[in-house]
Amino acid sequence: MNPRFMPVIDVTSAPTRSQSVASVYGLLFLALLFTLFGCAVGATVALPLMTSGWIGLLFILELAIVWTAPRWTRSTPLNYVLFLAFPFLSGLTLAPVIISVLAGYANGASILLNALIATGLMTLSSAVLASMTRGNLGGMFGQFLLQAVLGLVIFAILQMFFPALRSEGIELIVSGIGIVVFSLFLAVDIQRVQRRGDLDSPFLMAIALYLDIFNLFLFILRFMTSGAERRQ
Repeated sequence: MNPRFMPVIDVTSAPTRSQSVASVYGLLFLALLFTLFGCAVGATVALPLMTSGWIGLLFILELAIVWTAPRWTRSTPLNYVLFLAFPFLSGLTLAPVIISVLAGYANGASILLNALIATGLMTLSSAVLASMTRGNLGGMFGQFLLQAVLGLVIFAILQMFFPALRSEGIELIVSGIGIVVFSLFLAVDIQRVQRRGDLDSPFLMAIALYLDIFNLFLFILRFMTSGAERRQ
C-alpha cells in the first residue's frame, strides 16, 4: 500500500505535533523563497537554458533529488542542502516558461499575475477542504489521484509525438484535469500534516506540499494560456 494514502492515525502529543507542523510549513516557505531566487537567476540565463541541453539535465537532477529524498532527508546538513537545491533548480527551469509567457502573449504579465493569484486561492481552498473534511481524503481519492497523474504523464508524452493532441480545446481539458488533480493532492497532503505531522520526516512532507503547489501553478498557467492571444 502506498504510504501516502495510509489511514491517518494521530499518535503524537499536541505540542510535538505542533512543532512538526511548524517545521513542515517553515521548510515549505523556504522552498518557495528559493524558487523565486532560482527564477531570478534563471531569468539572466534563460536563453542559454532554452537553446542548449542544460534545462534537460537540470530537470533530470530535480527528479534524482526527489526520488532519493527518503535516503538523504535523515542526514544533516545534507538534507538542508539538497532540500533547498531542489526548489532553486525548479526556479531555474521555470524561468524560461515565465519569460515565454511574458514575451509570447499580448497580456502575458496579466496571465502570470492571475495564475499566481489563482494558485494562492486554490491552495487556500485545499486547506479549507482538508480542515473541514472529517474522513481520510487519502483513502477517498488516493487511487484515483495516482491513476490520474499517471494518465497526465502518459498524455504529455503522447503530445510530444502527435501535434494534433496539442489543440486549444484539448489543452483546456487536460489543464483543467491537472488543476483538479493537484488541488486534491494538496488537500490530501495538508490533511496529513494537520492530523499526523509526519514526525519522521518534515522534509518529505514539505517536498510533497511544494510539488503539489508547483504543479498546480503550472497547470493553472497552462489553462490560462490555452486560449490567450499571442503576440503578432
